[in-house]
This record gives sequence, structure tokens and C-alpha cells, in this order.
Amino acid sequence: MRSRCFAIAATLLLLSCAGARTFINEDADWAFYQKVGVLPFVNLSPDRFAGEKFQSAFVTELLLARKFQVVEPGEFNLKAAEALKGSATIGKEFSLDQIKAIGDKTGVQGVIEGVIKEYSMVRVGQADYPLISIEVKMIDASTGAVVWMTSYTKKGGPKFPIISLGETHTLSELTQKACHDVISNFISKAY
Repeated sequence: MRSRCFAIAATLLLLSCAGARTFINEDADWAFYQKVGVLPFVNLSPDRFAGEKFQSAFVTELLLARKFQVVEPGEFNLKAAEALKGSATIGKEFSLDQIKAIGDKTGVQGVIEGVIKEYSMVRVGQADYPLISIEVKMIDASTGAVVWMTSYTKKGGPKFPIISLGETHTLSELTQKACHDVISNFISKAY
């Protein structure tokens, strides 16, 4: 019985941990990136609004970080669509030439785009917990070079095994935490 409780506790602890891998271009001059825009995230999950949800939460965290001026998402999306002149759909990944065109039209130095791989509730024991997996990158708008990229996965659940303290039960709460973690990790490594 004791070993079973330990196994359950260890499993829950592992499931609540996040995994992130981050690339920072060491040649990037971070003082150059004064103004950035965030495209809607490409959504590969069953939740059809996950891209817009993530874009909104991500912009909020960028604003709270106070490192960049962030173009208002509606304006940025409109100008990006104008720059592409119907050659692509917002919410899809873009070529380097398309990123440069978006940068020219919007006046940003960096374009942030992301992909949502997982955005769902998963069963763990007798409870359902949220699962999120994303990739985010910032591309230099003038050169098309990737200056920052993060791959991040996190599952909700209890922070402490057996004790129900600090549990994350909803996708919206985990989205906010994921965006905070990704931006905090980026800022700490880049600045």
C-alpha cells in the first residue's frame, strides 16, 4: 500500500511539471527590438479558438514584461493581411519573404508566431486536467532570422502530490501560466 501511494504521488508530481526548451540567438541585439507584433497561433488542436486564446494571453504577458512595444493584435492582424495581399491566411506559418513584408507594413522589428500542438483536457486517475503544448518563435522582420524559439509542454494537476493545493483545473488558467512561463524564460535568457 505504501509503495502504491508513493508511485501515485511520484506520477502526479511528474505530470504537473513543465518541459521547455529554448533557443536564443546569441548574435541578436535585444535593444534593437523595440516594437513587436504577435500573429495568431497556428492551431493544430481540436479547440478551434485556441489560436486566438493564446494570442490574447501571450500579448498580455508581453505587455506585463515591459520589454517591447506590442502592436495591438487587431491592427497587427489587419496590416499583416494587407501585406500578404491574399497570398496566405493569417493563422498559418509564413515564409521569410512574407515575414519581411509583414515587418515592412507594420513597422515592427520582430514578428512572433506560434503553433499550438496540444490544447485539451486529459484524464489522470479520476480527474481531468488540462494539457498544453506549444512552440513560439520571434523572427527578425528585416532578415527573417529566428532570434528566439521555445518549445513548451505543461500538464495541469496538483502541485503537491496527495494534497489538493495549487491545482490547475482549466485550460484558461494553464494558458495564462504557460504564457507567463514562456515569456519569463525568454526575458531571463535574452536580457
